[in-house]
Amino acid sequence: MSNRFCCTDPDIRLLAAGRVRLATSRALETAMAPLIERARTVPTGTLADVFRDVDANALLFVAAWRVNRFEAAERTVVDAIAHAIEPLHGEATPEWVDVAVPAGAWTSGRSGPGECLVLVRQPLERPSAVIQQSWIDRVLLALNGDAEPPDGLISANFFASHDEASVLNFSRWTSAQAHREALARGHYGHDGEHGSIGTSPLWQATRVHPGIRADHEVCRYMRVS
Repeated sequence: MSNRFCCTDPDIRLLAAGRVRLATSRALETAMAPLIERARTVPTGTLADVFRDVDANALLFVAAWRVNRFEAAERTVVDAIAHAIEPLHGEATPEWVDVAVPAGAWTSGRSGPGECLVLVRQPLERPSAVIQQSWIDRVLLALNGDAEPPDGLISANFFASHDEASVLNFSRWTSAQAHREALARGHYGHDGEHGSIGTSPLWQATRVHPGIRADHEVCRYMRVS
C-alpha cells in the first residue's frame, strides 16, 4: 500500500499539516530535500507528502493516518519542518501547524490527476466545532447549488482542526491557472485572491458566514515528493 498522501482517501481519520515560508528560492531548495526524505521514510501506517507553493517560496508538509494517532500527529510535522530548516539560520519561518479530522467531502464527478492542490485555511473568530461544521456545510451548499462546477475543479475535502479554531479545505484542480480564473470570475471579499470561486448568492454567503474571520489563507501547491 502506498504511503503517499491523497486528500480524497476515504479512510483517512486524522491529518496534520504545516506550512513554512522561506526567504529565498535557494533556501526553499535547501529545505525541500530533507522534507521529501522525511515524507518518503515515514513509519508504516503514515501517509505523507511535500507540496511547493506555486506562487511563493513556501512548502507544505502533510501527514495523515487511517487510525487516530493524536499523540503523534503534530510532532510528526513539527519535527519534519524543524529538521529541514535547521541549517538555514533564520531564512525560514514556520507559519502554522494544524491537526485536523475529516469533516466533509465533495466531488465534481470529473476524473483526472488534479495537478494543483489548493489549500484554503479558514480561521474562526473563536474556537467552535459548531461554526466549523456550519461553514463547511455552507460551502458544500454552494458547491452543490451550482448548475455546473467551476471549470477545473475536481474535488474538495474538508478537515476541522482539533483545536476547533480553523478549517482546512483541500481541493484538487486541473491546474493553478484554472483556480486563478475561477477566483477572477467569482470573487467576493476584499480582493480577488481571497474571495470565492462562484458567483451565486450561496457563494457570497460563504464569505460572510457568522464566526469566520475575513483574513483567510488561499494557496496553490504542486506535489514535489
